[in-house]
Amino acid sequence: MLQPKNNLISLYSNLDAEEQLPKEFVVKFEEIFNGKYHQVKVTLDGQQVGDIVDDNSFINDGYRYHDVFHYTFATLLDWSPCSRSMLKRKRKSIEDIDRIEDGARAAITEEAISLMIFNNAVDNDYFYKCNKIDDVFLTIIKNMVEPFEVRHKSKTDWEKAILKSYELFRLLRTNKGGIISFNVEDKKIIYEKID
Repeated sequence: MLQPKNNLISLYSNLDAEEQLPKEFVVKFEEIFNGKYHQVKVTLDGQQVGDIVDDNSFINDGYRYHDVFHYTFATLLDWSPCSRSMLKRKRKSIEDIDRIEDGARAAITEEAISLMIFNNAVDNDYFYKCNKIDDVFLTIIKNMVEPFEVRHKSKTDWEKAILKSYELFRLLRTNKGGIISFNVEDKKIIYEKID
C-alpha cells in the first residue's frame, strides 16, 4: 500500500495554527425542535459549525448528536477529517495532504466508521456499562483507515475514543444538549449541562 512521503509527514506539526486542530475548543450542542422533529445546532465561539442536523431516520435515535464522535476522534486520536472541515482547519497549504488526508475519501471513511459503530451501539444500549468494543469492529476500522495518517493508532486507542464518544453522546441525548470542552493537547474532554 502506498504510504505518504516521509517529508510530508514531518511537515504536519510545522503547519500554521489555522491548519492545525485547535489545542482546545468548546462546542455547544443545542437541541431545537422545528415543529416536526428534533435537530441539533452546533456552535463554537457563538458561531454555527456545520449544518443543523437531525436523525435522518424514522425513529428518534439521537443520531443528530453524532458530531460529538468527530470531535472526540480529533481530540483522542488526533484525526478527524470531518472536524477539520467543520472547524475550517484543512491543510490546504500542502496539496496532497489537503486532497488525501483531509479530502472527501477520508471524510467519507470517518462518517462510515461513525455510522457502522452507531448501528451496533443502538442494539447495545449505546454502549452503556460497556468497557469493550467488539474486536471485529475494531479490526474493520483499522482496515478502513489504513490509507490515512491515523493508521498507527491501536485498536485500544480506537476503543477508548469510541467509548468516550458514546459516554458524551448519552449525556447529550439525555440532557437535550450540552457544552463540551475538548483539550487535544491533554486528551481531556469535559461535559457540562446547558443552564
